[in-house]
Amino acid sequence: MNYKIKVYYEDTDASGRVYHSNYLKYLERGRSEFLYKLGYNHQNLLQSLNFYFVVKHIDIAYKLPAYFEDMLNVETKIHVISKVKIIFHQSIFREKDLLIDSKILITPVNENGKIVKMPIEMLDKLQLSKI
Repeated sequence: MNYKIKVYYEDTDASGRVYHSNYLKYLERGRSEFLYKLGYNHQNLLQSLNFYFVVKHIDIAYKLPAYFEDMLNVETKIHVISKVKIIFHQSIFREKDLLIDSKILITPVNENGKIVKMPIEMLDKLQLSKI
């Protein structure tokens, strides 16, 4: 799944480059859009399924910088999935240039922070999106 983002002035540092932590926001938006396209949103997950996703681990490689007013493409794919985790492979491109390459582990937890299993219907839908 692809998601387009424009770099605004507020995203940059004094050099006009995107500040490193803002890439995490872009990646979060990519994962959220991925779930939205499958019919899920974070509020409904908590209200109807009694869990929400939390980030457990991030592995990120900064390859090239993005700059003010660049148009970026956040590419989000499921790399590994099980009942208790999803590892996303996410990349950020400016045209064909790879800027960011990451793997992000998320896990479903209940309101007490305990890891829970995703329902089989959701797991099946996510598995199908991996293909």
